[in-house]
Amino acid sequence: YNEYKSYLSMSRFFAQIGDSDSDTSSSESEVEAPVTKAPLRQYSSILDESDEEKRVVRSGKDKRYSEINETIKAIRNHKKIKDIAKVQEGFISLCNTYSKSKGVIDKNGCPRAFIRCIADLEQYIQSIWDDKEGRKKLNKTNSKALGALRQNIRKYNRDFVSEIEDYHKNPDTYEEVIEEDEQVEEQDDSDDDGGFQTSAPSASKLTSRKARTSSSRVTDGVESDDDSDDMWSDSYSESSSEDDVPAIGYTAAYFLKRKDDEKKDKPDKRKNKVRPQAATKVSITEEEGWTTVSGFDKTQKEKPLFEDDTEITVELVNRKIAELSSIRGRRGANRQKHIETFELLSDICIKENLGIPIVAKCMYHTCQAIFDYNPSLASSMKVEIWIQLIATFDKLLTLLQEHREIHLVENMPEEEENLEDTSRPLTVSGSILVTLERMDDEFTKLLLNLDPHGTEYVARLADESKLCGLIQRVKRELEQRRSPYNEMCRVYLREIEHLYYKYDYGTGPADEENSAEKMNKLCKYIYRHDDTDRIRTRAMLCHIYHHALHNRLNEGRDLMLMSHLQQSISHADDPTKILHNRTMVQLGLCAFRNGNIQQAHTTLNEIQSSQKSKELLAQGLSNQRMSERNLEQERRDKQKQIPFHMHINLELLEYSYLTCAMLLEVPQMAAHETEQRKKLSRTFHYQLRNAEKSPLVGPPDSMREHLVAAAKAMMKGDWRTCADTLLAHKVWNLMTNAAEVKAMLRHKVKEESLRTYMFTYSACYDSISPLALSKMFELTNSQIHALLSKMILNDELKASWDKPTDLLILHRAESSKLQSLAKQTADKLNYVMENTEKMIEQRVPSIAGSLGTKGSMSSGLPWQPTWNTVYSQQQASKKSGYAGTGYSTYNNYGSSHGAQVY
Repeated sequence: YNEYKSYLSMSRFFAQIGDSDSDTSSSESEVEAPVTKAPLRQYSSILDESDEEKRVVRSGKDKRYSEINETIKAIRNHKKIKDIAKVQEGFISLCNTYSKSKGVIDKNGCPRAFIRCIADLEQYIQSIWDDKEGRKKLNKTNSKALGALRQNIRKYNRDFVSEIEDYHKNPDTYEEVIEEDEQVEEQDDSDDDGGFQTSAPSASKLTSRKARTSSSRVTDGVESDDDSDDMWSDSYSESSSEDDVPAIGYTAAYFLKRKDDEKKDKPDKRKNKVRPQAATKVSITEEEGWTTVSGFDKTQKEKPLFEDDTEITVELVNRKIAELSSIRGRRGANRQKHIETFELLSDICIKENLGIPIVAKCMYHTCQAIFDYNPSLASSMKVEIWIQLIATFDKLLTLLQEHREIHLVENMPEEEENLEDTSRPLTVSGSILVTLERMDDEFTKLLLNLDPHGTEYVARLADESKLCGLIQRVKRELEQRRSPYNEMCRVYLREIEHLYYKYDYGTGPADEENSAEKMNKLCKYIYRHDDTDRIRTRAMLCHIYHHALHNRLNEGRDLMLMSHLQQSISHADDPTKILHNRTMVQLGLCAFRNGNIQQAHTTLNEIQSSQKSKELLAQGLSNQRMSERNLEQERRDKQKQIPFHMHINLELLEYSYLTCAMLLEVPQMAAHETEQRKKLSRTFHYQLRNAEKSPLVGPPDSMREHLVAAAKAMMKGDWRTCADTLLAHKVWNLMTNAAEVKAMLRHKVKEESLRTYMFTYSACYDSISPLALSKMFELTNSQIHALLSKMILNDELKASWDKPTDLLILHRAESSKLQSLAKQTADKLNYVMENTEKMIEQRVPSIAGSLGTKGSMSSGLPWQPTWNTVYSQQQASKKSGYAGTGYSTYNNYGSSHGAQVY
C-alpha cells in the first residue's frame, strides 16, 4: 500500500485520488507537497518575469524607423562579405520599408541614415562594376544580381538627387543609423521611480484600458450606459478566470463536464445580435481630450494631390509623375484614378504657370495611362475612353505645333530631360509617333470587337477621318522638325495603310491630289529611304493592291514581278503574309475584270483551292472538320483579323474563280472527252459531280447552282442560256464598272461556246461557213476567222481554210473512240512492260543477263521471244505508227496537204 501511495505521489494526474484515499496526516503531506508547490513556483516565475520586464510604449514612427535601421545594418554586413545577392534582397526590403513608412516620413522628414545608405550603396556597386577583373571572379548569382542592382539603384536614386548631393558635400552630418533616442520614447507620465508597477497600474494605463473597453462596446454608433461598471468587471474577469484553475493543477476531475457548464456553453444571442443602423461617427471623452472614432463610414475624404501649404514646382510635379508612372499597370491599381490624376496635374501646371514642357509631359503621360486602362491585349478599350484618347492627343499635338521649341525625344532617360532651362533645347521623354501607332492599333481592335452590322460600328468608323487627320498633322509636324528617315517612313506607312484599299471615285475637289499620285509619292519615298525590309515590303504590297483595285493591271503585275516578293514572303510576319494574300487576290480580280481569264484563274487558284480563304485573307474563322482549335490558337487567330470594311467579298471571289474555271474547263472537256488529262480546277469538277447527284433539278437559286446551269448550257453550245444564267446573279453588281464586266463576260461566253461547239460537233460537218457561225454566236466574221485559225494553229482543230469559197474544210483525221481506247491500252501495256523489265533486272540479274544474250529461252517455257524482242517490236511499231488505224493515215494526209494548214 505504501508503494502504491508513492506511485500516486509521483503522478500529478492521480493526485486527487490519492488525497481522497489517505487517512493519516503523514500520507496527506506526502501526496500534496510535491503537487501544490510546483504550480505555485511556475505561476510565481511568470509573475516575476512580467515584473522584471520594462513595458515600453512605441509609436508607429518608432516601429518604422526600427525596421529601416535593421535593414541598413543587414545591408552593411552583406557589403562587408561582398554578397551581392543578399545586398540586392536587402535593397528591395529597404525600398519596401521606405514605401510603407511614407506617411511617417512625410511628416518627420526623410531619415539621414537612409540617404547615406542608398548613396554609399550606389558608390559601392559602381566600384565593383568598374573593377572588370574582380567582376569576372564573381559567381553566376552575384554577377546577375550586380547588373540588376546597378540598374535599380540608379533608377531609384533619381528621386533623391538633391539629398544625395547634400550628403556628398557634408557627409559628417549624416549618421549611419537612426539614433536610439529617435526610436524609443518611454512613457513620460509614469511614477516617480520611472517604471510601471504591476501591483498598481498607472493612470495612463487605466485611461488606455478605459478607452479600449468603451470603444469596443460602441456598436453601430450606440454607446452603452454602464461603461464604468463594465470596465471594472472586465478588469476583474481575468482574475476570476485565473481563480478557476485549482491550486494543485489540472486534475482529471477538472476536465469532466458538469451541469453548471451547460449554461456557459450556450451563446448569448442578445449579445451577438447587431442592430442594423447606419454608421456614424461618435466622439467619446477621455482624460486627455476628445477623440473621433470612425465606425464603418466608407465615405472618407480623399487625400489631396498636394498639401495646401506646399509650394508647387516643376520638380515636385515631375516627382509626382514618376511616382504615378511607377505604379502604372500593377494589379489592383485604379486605372481610371490615374487618368484623372494626370489630367488634374495638367490643370495644376497650367494654373500655376509652370511652363509648357511640364504640361506637355503631363498630357503625354495621360495618353499612356489611357492605353493602360485596358489590361488585356486581346480586348479593346471602351468607346468613351477612345473618345477621351483622341481629345487628349489632339490637345498634345496642338500644343507641340504651337511651341516648336519643345522636342519629344524617344527613349530618352528622364534624368536627361530639360523642362526649365531655356538656354538649352527643351526636351521631354516620349514620342508622338509611338503614341499615334498605338492609337491606330487600338482603333483596329475597337472595330474588330464591334458588330459590323450594327450602328455602333458605323459611328466608330466615322472616327477614321479624325484618325487620318491626326496622321496628316503628325506627318507635317515631323516634316517641319526634320525627323530622321525611319520615323518619316513609319508615319508614311500608316497613311498608306489607311489609303490603299479605298477606291477613288474622282468625286473630290479638282485641285486635290488624287489617290494614285499620293500613293506614288508616299511609296517612292519609302523605296528610297527605308532601311528595313518590313516597311518597304508592306508599302510595295499596298501599292500593288491600289494599282489592281483601279484596274491598272500592267503596273501592278510588273511591280509584283520586279520586286520578287513571292520568293521572300515566306520569311515575313503574319500581317505581311495576310497583306500579300489580299494583294494576290486583288490582282486576280483585276485580271478577271480586264478579260485575262487564264491569268486570273492562275492567280486565284492557290487561294481558292486551299478551302481556307477566310483564314488566308484574315476575314474570319472557318469550321475545321478534322481538327479543333484550342482557346489560345483561336485567340491568336482573332487578333490577326482585319476590320469588316476592309474585307474582300468572298462570294464574289469564289464566283469569279469558278467562272474562270468554267470558261477554261468546258472547252477542254469537249476536246478531250475520252482522254484522261489533268484537271485545271478540282473545285469546279466537284460542283459538277454534286449537281449530277441531285435527283431533282430546279431553277438555279444559289451562286453555285447558277454556275452549274451555265456550264451545262455551254456544253451544248447554247451561249444565250449560258450568259443569261451566269449574269443573272446579283453578285456582279458588287464589282466596280459592273456593266463593263458583264459585257466582257458575255463576249467570253460566246467565244468559249463557239470553241465547245466546234469540239463537240466538228465530226458532223465536212465544211462550215463562217457566216453561219457568225449568225449563230453573234460574232463578227473577223472574230470567227481569228478564233478558228487560232484553234488550227494550236493543233486543237483538224481543219483548213478554203480561200475561194471562204469555207472551213474539216478533216476526218481524228481518231474514233475505239482508236483512242486502243491507243490508251497500248500505252498502258508499254508502261507495264517497262516496269516488269526493271523488276527482273533488279531481282534476278542472272536471268536478265541470259535473256539479253541468248535471244530465246530453251527452258521449256511457253513463249519463244524474249522480253527484249517484244520491247524492240513495240518501239518499232511506235515509230512506224499503228497499222490498220487512222492514225498513220492522218500523218500521211497531213504531210501531203501540209501547205493548206495554217
